[in-house]
Amino acid sequence: MTGEDLFIGQRVKAIRKRRGITQQVLADRTGLSRGAIAKYESGERPVDSRRTLLALAAALGVTLGDLTGHEQDKLDPSTAEFHTAVPDLETVLWTRGNVTDTRPPRTLDQLAADAHRATKLRNNCDYATLGPMLVPMLTDAYRHVGEAKADQTERAWDVLGTVAYGIASALRARGYHALAWTAALEAERAANHIGGAAPIAAAAFSRAQIMLSRPGALPAALATATETAERIAAEVRTLGEIETYGMLHLQASMVAATLGGDPEPHLAEAAETAGRLRSARPNTSVARNESFGPANVALWRMSAAMERREPSEVLALAPTLQPADLPNEGRRAQYFVEIGKAHAMRKDYRESMHSLLRAEHAAPQHVRTMPPVRELVGHMMRTAKRDLTSGDLGKLAQRVGVVPA
Repeated sequence: MTGEDLFIGQRVKAIRKRRGITQQVLADRTGLSRGAIAKYESGERPVDSRRTLLALAAALGVTLGDLTGHEQDKLDPSTAEFHTAVPDLETVLWTRGNVTDTRPPRTLDQLAADAHRATKLRNNCDYATLGPMLVPMLTDAYRHVGEAKADQTERAWDVLGTVAYGIASALRARGYHALAWTAALEAERAANHIGGAAPIAAAAFSRAQIMLSRPGALPAALATATETAERIAAEVRTLGEIETYGMLHLQASMVAATLGGDPEPHLAEAAETAGRLRSARPNTSVARNESFGPANVALWRMSAAMERREPSEVLALAPTLQPADLPNEGRRAQYFVEIGKAHAMRKDYRESMHSLLRAEHAAPQHVRTMPPVRELVGHMMRTAKRDLTSGDLGKLAQRVGVVPA
């Protein structure tokens, strides 16, 4: 890996020139100023919001991955086990499990237990361990749907939906958005077979998350989350239903913030929904989202404030939330990333670096390939004092791929 073209502005500049357009034309297309475009392209200012990144991608006619350099992440040796599983996952999804596999399938009980373990691994961002589990899990889930006796058909579809949802989430997190969409549609197909609020909410949440990565799809992402939440609201009673319904409102809050709107109505609904968890009835479906709860609502409130470019609000909210209260390592890493982004926006690079290091410690496989982290670290390397760049920041820059190791 070289030290060239490792920040988003450089890729913007290269694509803009290949398209034959000026900075002013790009500014007009994005609604940004020409000065802002110049600062992004020179590296003087980091692209530190999803809204700006989406606007640039839409104006240039490219994907987010084209601007963030996601293809390089697939070469990361720490997550190679995940990436090597993707071609076979694609085959199983295309064929709906009609593949050459002579293994005896595990029982539905075993499959449900393995799906729960896979969820824990995904939430803790251990993609290296998760990757090898996915193909056999999905294959077995399809086989149970095709071969289940009448009294087991609904449960087989329920397990398939949960497995497909988890795979969609993992693929999206690693940048495979098109294949994640295929998996999300399979989760939706399973949900439609069995009905029930939790599977329907989980599938809609997955689709809305994937759409958030596509320029021009934000209105559809917001409609998917809000319309599904409205449709199932009267049915929400069990633990899994409350969790998945609440996550729909958290997703809606983030899309609203990215669109420049007010996320507060959705955050307030999510907070009220979290208050129902203690008295909730047990699940009837295996569909869950155990990340949902009061602490996660507080974290999404921080993320929404960061998306609205309100770093003071992020830093005011941070002390109200204890990282230990967050449900998994992925959420804890996000907490420190948001704090790091807020400090960087205020040009407090030393505090930003310390927060990003804590994020990396929580979930190294995830944080080292996060475009916002790479963008911020690169910006700090270009602008921070020498004592930072020659110490921990320089080492972090090597680990996230900003500079050659």
